[in-house]
Amino acid sequence: MPSSALVSGILPLSHRRVCARRRRQRVVVASWSSAGATPPGVPTGTRKPVASVVGAGIVGLTTALRLQEAGFDVTVTHAEDEHDLVSHGSGGFWFPYLVENMDRVGPWAKATYDAFLSEMRASPFYKPGSVNKDVPGGECVRMRDVLVFDDLPRRPPVPNWAPPDMRKLGTDELPPLDDLFDAYGVHISGGWGFRAPVVEMPGYLRALRQRVADGGGKFEKRQLTSLTDAAPHNADVVVNCAGLGNHERHGRLARDPALYPIHGQVVKVKAPHVQQVFVADLDGFTSYAIPRGDCVIIGGTHDDDEWDIMPDRDEAEAIMKRAAAFLPRGYMDNAEILGHWSGLRPARRGGARLELDDEPDGKGRRVVHCYGHGGAGVTCSWGCADEVVNICRECVKDTPMAVARPRVDDRDQSNNAVRTGADVRSSKSAQILKDWILKSVKKGGVAPTPKPQEPLPQER
Repeated sequence: MPSSALVSGILPLSHRRVCARRRRQRVVVASWSSAGATPPGVPTGTRKPVASVVGAGIVGLTTALRLQEAGFDVTVTHAEDEHDLVSHGSGGFWFPYLVENMDRVGPWAKATYDAFLSEMRASPFYKPGSVNKDVPGGECVRMRDVLVFDDLPRRPPVPNWAPPDMRKLGTDELPPLDDLFDAYGVHISGGWGFRAPVVEMPGYLRALRQRVADGGGKFEKRQLTSLTDAAPHNADVVVNCAGLGNHERHGRLARDPALYPIHGQVVKVKAPHVQQVFVADLDGFTSYAIPRGDCVIIGGTHDDDEWDIMPDRDEAEAIMKRAAAFLPRGYMDNAEILGHWSGLRPARRGGARLELDDEPDGKGRRVVHCYGHGGAGVTCSWGCADEVVNICRECVKDTPMAVARPRVDDRDQSNNAVRTGADVRSSKSAQILKDWILKSVKKGGVAPTPKPQEPLPQER
């Protein structure tokens, strides 16, 4: 007997209707094409929303992934190769650095902190301090101890981005103050200690690209002269994550006069004994050490409105001298220099721009801007991506298309596919009904009204 006849002979009318709705929903989800065509079973004129993301750095990729999880077809247009991105050379340390408007940055940073922690904890084998190899890119994120030194009387008592374990440092944890004051006139009165994510950026960016591609996303490498050129042509919304591509000199997409570069230079060294993150960013003195799996990033510099990206030998020597004076004695004695890197951070006066543009682009598409995060692109990435998705949902809510699905709350680890909460609950409920039917057939009788272990998802 066909399975449909079996269900009709056992289930009451109300549950047959529920099952019919579930079958229609599964057909719609399975048949949505990457081109955004009208799927079977959906009224004419209704289709999957389409988003065009401009930029493939950490902000662009996390935004693309969140949009996919919300039900959008996504195409990412980028002008640079992966190794040329400022995100590729970033230290990958979660910390709001060189960015303005902390009222907005704080919530973005905390949301990103939670996102990184969720990725690491998604594995059943997660242990504090370990990496999660079950989530693509999870092996690139590790929680490390952080020591941030400061002149505390000049700062707020507790920042709004503070992790839950933030504490004031004791006097025995402060760096060698005499050496710092004698060499640089620097005074450090205290600091903060906490644990924070440190991301291996090259591997993490590759993993994010793979996750977007696995979800049906497309990538196009070409130089854009305006946001109107962003693919695909049928996109309902364009998300501008192009960083300095929005500067009049560099890319001219948004021609934002508030955008400017902050040149940064770091030295990569081999120093496996450095397992903590050390940061000091005071007036006239900047130094930090960020341990990664393959090296330790020693920084750094921040030169406003400087476009030259070539590493400077004298600056590299100064970076190493500051680190030797700032870090615990002996830490830099046997450090082997592996290489140098410099890049341009996309900073913006007044803070990062995350908003819906008042005017559509030349093709009538709504434009959402998300750029200008300075040295906090990693720190704000997932939090900004969530906010972008909320804006994009509002952009398409009144148009004749399938409703964007909610944020992901479960991942199919067997094939790295991303599924929404509705998909997960629907599949669980379907399995419950299937098990109940088979058990009833084996007993040879008509089953009573089933009692699922959890309620069926509400119809959307």
